[in-house]
Amino acid sequence: MKYNTTTLDIATWSGLIIFATSSVIIPICLPEIRKSIPATFSESGTIETIRNFVVLIILLLAGFLVQLWSKKRFIAQGQFLIALGLLMISFSQSYLMLVSSILVMGVGGGLSEAFLNPIIVDIHPVNTGRYLNLSNAFYPIGIIASAFIFGELLTMGYSWRTVFRIASIFALLVAIFFNLLNFPRSTNNEVSSWHTYKLILKMRGFWLFAVAIFLGGGIESALTFWGRSYVQEYLSDIPRAGAIAIMLFAVSMAVGRLLTEYLSLKLSLKNILLSSTLLGIGIGFLLPLTTTLMEFYSLIMLAGLATACFWPTILAEANSCLKVNTTILFILLACTGVIGFGITPMIMGLIGDSFNLRTSFILVPIFFIALLFILIIEKRFTKKIFI
Repeated sequence: MKYNTTTLDIATWSGLIIFATSSVIIPICLPEIRKSIPATFSESGTIETIRNFVVLIILLLAGFLVQLWSKKRFIAQGQFLIALGLLMISFSQSYLMLVSSILVMGVGGGLSEAFLNPIIVDIHPVNTGRYLNLSNAFYPIGIIASAFIFGELLTMGYSWRTVFRIASIFALLVAIFFNLLNFPRSTNNEVSSWHTYKLILKMRGFWLFAVAIFLGGGIESALTFWGRSYVQEYLSDIPRAGAIAIMLFAVSMAVGRLLTEYLSLKLSLKNILLSSTLLGIGIGFLLPLTTTLMEFYSLIMLAGLATACFWPTILAEANSCLKVNTTILFILLACTGVIGFGITPMIMGLIGDSFNLRTSFILVPIFFIALLFILIIEKRFTKKIFI
């Protein structure tokens, strides 16, 4: 089946790449940042928590903000703010300055997270799950590009501050690109109220999807945020080596999302989710046991395949099962995913300070097991829940 893609699709893919860059650039540069701005494991993990907390606030407000301005304006402004935040971070001289700059970047990331997936639904009201998986494959592609380019720059001796300034330029170009395009009318009613939120929050089915995306986001951030630091701590002190680990994880996530898009024509999304979770449980237990770089590379690639389908597929399943305002539904689900994405690095940092970073990776299989139980419950009681 051929794709019906537009220029706005390309812009959306670019926006997801920039959002991915803003998410992964800190973990890629974290060892170098900690040399310039001293921080413990827990303080480093808190950086990601703060960024995602701001994203969460923006997501909660997004359903009301869209009534004031168009999605186009919010997405473009989000990219501008990401560019500004990246530039500000490059000039940070203290932990407080770093956190303040991340707050700005987080606002931009929140606007991107809130409106990019709903725009995909507006462009492709038919076969939405297929296009969500295709488009969201560009998030790990963004991680791949960032890990490769920035890892090489760091290995060549360039300052982490230079890396952030380069990323800022790319974000600015994408913001300009969005400003030049026309957006389609929404396929859903954009009028939002507390009643719309309450209606969705009262649905038992929503909470199953919410917990599932919380766990999926937590797994993804655990491996993305701490992957390079794990390599630096136990396997290799070469910046490229840790960046390659993140890059391989992202490559397998991109492949996994494209594979999910293909398999969705032959298998149900529920069965794809269950199979991925079972794979993830085994990989999760093996990851902290690795003693060589090649073992870690192999396992983190498999972990990427196991994790790939969660975010876009859970969104697609929820959109299919819950007949409500898609924008608000996606915003609320993204909120819980962002909470999982943000709090997991902090929890792992606390475990790392109390024990060691290797021990903190036990959180990955625990999350996979919890996700398996949620998916079994959802599959067993779907008919009862969504009537």
